[in-house]
Amino acid sequence: MIMGISFARGVLFHDRNVLACAEVKNGVIEVWAEKISLRTIGKLWVRIFFSFPWYYQLLHLGLVLYVLAALVYPEAAVVDPWWAAIYVAGFHFVFPRELKKFHGAEHKVFSYRGEKRLESWEEIARADIVNAGCSTNLVVCFFAGFLLAIPFVPLAFGVAAGCAGIFIGMVGGKLLRKYCGFLYRISAFFQRYLTTKEPNRLHLETAIRSYRQFEYIRSKELQATEAA
Repeated sequence: MIMGISFARGVLFHDRNVLACAEVKNGVIEVWAEKISLRTIGKLWVRIFFSFPWYYQLLHLGLVLYVLAALVYPEAAVVDPWWAAIYVAGFHFVFPRELKKFHGAEHKVFSYRGEKRLESWEEIARADIVNAGCSTNLVVCFFAGFLLAIPFVPLAFGVAAGCAGIFIGMVGGKLLRKYCGFLYRISAFFQRYLTTKEPNRLHLETAIRSYRQFEYIRSKELQATEAA
């Protein structure tokens, strides 16, 4: 199964074995690919975290420090630190502008049914910006569980109910689509109007290069496996 992840400087695609990334540095698209390993995962998350604008990083540092302080000195907490978990769960809704555009480009590459070539970027730009497999689905599942529970339970239990919603969304997606299809319609609405923006050519070419690099390295891995 091919999955995509967008960040504020680019897009990556991966399966269980290989990962390919294209990112924009000083206006130039750089591409790299590696087999999945702990080192690769660490490299990936460093890129994601440090690609955010400085004010996001400052906010996130402040949240981490506040939560740590609240754990050590709970009596000094002004706001329940569990609200930080709500922020993390709903981060899709406050993506930086560039991340929303890369997110839209990633979705359009997935939606386009033809060969994903750089020459086809204008056709890919017209593809659907909604992706049926987007992680926004799990965000909606979280808030469905959270909002159903929070009128009756403390905040921490409401967060637990939201996490249960994510778990149900991950393991029971087919049943949810059959019996709770409205959740996915809500997700599609959010994807179209909140968690993505229409990408420019640079965002689209970045996503296309990442996908093509992924296809290339995956084919090399398959050939090596077959040869062995």
